[in-house]
Amino acid sequence: MMAAYLDESGIHDGAAVCVVAGYFGQRNHWRHFEAAWMAVLSRFGFRLENFHAKNWIKSRAKRPLLMELAKTIGKYAVYPVSMGIAIEDFNSFTYQQRRWLTGATARRGKLVTSGCPTKPYFVPFQLCLMRVASYVKPGRKAHFFFGLDRNFGDYAGALFRQAKTKLKNNPDSEWENKNQLGDISFPMASETPELQAADLLAYLTYLHLVGRIKTGRGPSKPTGLLAMCLRNNRSQNDHGFQDKTCLAEALTKAIARWGAGPITAPSA
Repeated sequence: MMAAYLDESGIHDGAAVCVVAGYFGQRNHWRHFEAAWMAVLSRFGFRLENFHAKNWIKSRAKRPLLMELAKTIGKYAVYPVSMGIAIEDFNSFTYQQRRWLTGATARRGKLVTSGCPTKPYFVPFQLCLMRVASYVKPGRKAHFFFGLDRNFGDYAGALFRQAKTKLKNNPDSEWENKNQLGDISFPMASETPELQAADLLAYLTYLHLVGRIKTGRGPSKPTGLLAMCLRNNRSQNDHGFQDKTCLAEALTKAIARWGAGPITAPSA
């Protein structure tokens, strides 16, 4: 069984970037990882429920622990995936366009589901589903575990179920691996080592992307703890950043395939 554990960073008010990131791998590898992660925390005198990446990243005292945890991730066959989105760029699109980008389904020229146009989170959410599912062999499933509160979890579950549903004239027909989507659930990160690893990767990726936006430069090669967390990277396609150009291309591609329908062509 393939299992993916994903967390987020940047859903707070005023965030410049939103990231969904985590790891995927076979269940037997995750079992070995769980024991190793808990052993590291125990060696440093921390209980599982006390792990908080955001609170620890800038602490020199926690640096040795974080390095050991990052090394632990790299020892097992669990693979990173991360997708980010520039929130200001997302908000520059129309309400209808943002509905479609966040999962609204079109049929006969109309959007028949709501999407979630005020929450850019659901753009990288969908991209992570696609990337993980692309690694699953036909006839098998990938099960997803997200660290989300109820405000996001309810729609995440609905969008996940929608993604599994086959509709005629579905604009998302490029999802050739939809059949590889299994189940979705929302365990507590304080009880789940796998989600704590996802939390670490998500927050490090968030800091990395925010830094690139602030300096006005394009993506750079990850360094330090982030590079360690990406040690088992399988493909550069498993990591992406959706800016205005990428989002406009996605809309243009959709319009070219099934017509303008409920969304208008994005402005240049």
